[in-house]
Amino acid sequence: MDPIARVGKLSHTVAKGSTALVTEYPLSILRQAFASPLAVTAVLFFCALLLAEGAVRAIRVPRIAALILAGALLGWWRKNLPAADQMPVPATLLEALAMVLLFEVGQRVPLEWIRSNPWLLLASIGETASAFCLIFVVLAYGFGLPLIECGFVGVICMAASPIVIMSVSKDLRARGQVAERALLFSTLSSVYAALAMQLLTTAYLAAAHAKPSVVLQPVFQLLGSFVLGSVAAGALRLYAVGTRAHGAVLTIGVICLCVLLFACAPPLGLSPILSALFFGLAVRVTDRSHRLLAYQSSETGAVLTLGYFILLGASFVRPDSGKVAAIAAALVVVRALAKVATNALLAGSTALHPRKGALVGLALSPLSSLALTLAAGLSGHAGLEQAAQTATAVVMVMAIFGPLMTEVALRLAGEPTRHEP
Repeated sequence: MDPIARVGKLSHTVAKGSTALVTEYPLSILRQAFASPLAVTAVLFFCALLLAEGAVRAIRVPRIAALILAGALLGWWRKNLPAADQMPVPATLLEALAMVLLFEVGQRVPLEWIRSNPWLLLASIGETASAFCLIFVVLAYGFGLPLIECGFVGVICMAASPIVIMSVSKDLRARGQVAERALLFSTLSSVYAALAMQLLTTAYLAAAHAKPSVVLQPVFQLLGSFVLGSVAAGALRLYAVGTRAHGAVLTIGVICLCVLLFACAPPLGLSPILSALFFGLAVRVTDRSHRLLAYQSSETGAVLTLGYFILLGASFVRPDSGKVAAIAAALVVVRALAKVATNALLAGSTALHPRKGALVGLALSPLSSLALTLAAGLSGHAGLEQAAQTATAVVMVMAIFGPLMTEVALRLAGEPTRHEP
C-alpha cells in the first residue's frame, strides 16, 4: 500500500476512535452517576421544584397544591421509570418533617381566643362532630360499610390539616379572623382525631373483653403528650439561652428535639402528633421574649416545608378499586358541606358573620400527613384494610384540592396581604 494512503487510513482510524471515546466516555460517566439512588433523588426533586414553581408563575396554581402535584408526579416517575425506582421515599422522613411543622403550628395557635370566647371551643367540637356524623351516616347507609369501619374513616376524615392551612396562610401572608380561626379549629380537630383514634383502636383490639382502662387511654395520651411536649419546650429554652441560638442554629435545635419526640413518644404509648403540638404550644406560652418564635421565619423552616409537601405528594397511592374511588369522592363532598354549613350556623355564637363562618369551613378542607399517619395505622389491623384504603383516598384528594379551597376562602375573606406568588 502507498505510504501516504497508509498514513491516511491510520489517521482515519485514530480519529474514529477519538470520536467514539469523546462520545462514549461522558455517557458512561453519566450512566454510572445516575446509577446512584442519591443522584436520582436529587434530580427528581430538582425537577419537581422546577415544575411546581413554573406552575405557580405561569397559571397561578397555589404553591402548596403545586408542590403536592409535583410530588405526586415524582411518585409516578418512581413507580414507572426504571431509573427512578431507586429513589427512596421514606415514610419516616415524612413523619419527622410533619413533627417539625406541627411544632410551628403549635407556636401559631391563638389559644388565648378560647379564654376570651369559650364558644370557640364549642364551635370547634360542633363542626368536627358534624363532619364525623355525616361521614358515618353516608358510609353506613349509603355504601353499607360495617359500622366499625365507618367509625374509623369518620374519625380520620373529620379533622383538618393545620400544616396545610398554616402554610397557605404564610404563603399569602394572610391576616384575619378566617385564617386564625381555621388554624385554631384545624389544630383542635387534629387533637380530637388523635384521641378518638386511640380510643377506637383500643376498643377494637379489646373486642368483646371491654376494660375500664380503655376509657382512660385518651386521658393518658393527652396528659402524657402534654408533659413530653413541655419537657421538650424546657430543653429548647435551655438550649437557646445557653447557645444564644438564632436562625439556622435555632432551627437545628428544634429539628433535633422534634426527632427525639418522634422517637420517644411511641415507646411510651404517647402520640407523636400531640407531643409536637404541645411542644409548640408550650413554647408560645413560656417564651415571653418571643426569641424562640424566630424559627417561624427562618429559611431552613421554609426548606423543610418545601420538602414536606413534595414528599407528601410522592407518598400517594392510587385507589385499588373504582368503589373506593367513588366512596372517596362522595366523602369529599359530604365533608366539605358539613364543615361549611356547621361553621356558618355556629358563627353567630362566636361573634362572626355567617358568611365568614362559611369561609372558615371552606378553609378547613385540607387533609395531609396527619390523616395519612392515622390511616396507615389502620392497615396493620386485620379487617380494617378497606377503611384504611378509603381514608387514604379521601386524604389524597383533599391534599391536592384542599390548599386550593383554603386559598379561595382566604381571598374571598380579603385577608391575604400578598397577592402575587
